Amino acid sequence: MQGKSCLQQLASVIPGYSGYLDKDRRRDIDKLHREHLAQELEKLKTPLTNLIRDLSETGRITEIKPIERLNGKLDKIANRIRYASYGYSGFFDVVKVQELELDKLYQFDLSLIEDTEAIKSQIVAISESSDASSLKTAASSLEKALDSLDAHFSQRHKAIETIV
Repeated sequence: MQGKSCLQQLASVIPGYSGYLDKDRRRDIDKLHREHLAQELEKLKTPLTNLIRDLSETGRITEIKPIERLNGKLDKIANRIRYASYGYSGFFDVVKVQELELDKLYQFDLSLIEDTEAIKSQIVAISESSDASSLKTAASSLEKALDSLDAHFSQRHKAIETIV
C-alpha cells in the first residue's frame, strides 16, 4: 500500500469508508470503521475454535484452556470496539477539522487495522503449533498482541480529542 495516503489505504480495506472530512457522516464512518475491526476480530475466532476441537479430538485436553481464554479475549475486544461509546462528541460536532489532524487520526485508525493483521498472522502460527511447548509459546505471544490491541484501542479517544 505504499504511495497511498492513509485515507486511501483505509478506503481500500473498509468498503464504504470515505473519511471524516464530511461532518454529517463522521458518526457513520466511525461506526463503519469500528464494525469492520470487530468483524475481522470475530473471524479470527473460527481458527481458534477449530484448534480447540482438534486438541479435544486428539486428547490434548490440558492445552485447551489457554486457547479458550484467547477466544474469549477476542470476543471481548471485538465487542468493546463494536460498542464503544461516542465519548468524544466534540469531534462529531465541530464543523471544520484541519487536514493534518485528520491525517493523524487516519494513521491511528490504520495502525489498528495493522494490529489486527498482525494478530491474524499469530493465529496462523498458533494453529500450526505441533506440540505443547510451541502452542504455549504461540498462545502467550498472541495474548500479548491482543492485550496490546486492546490498550491501543483505548488510546483512540485521545487521538480523536486532539482534533477538537
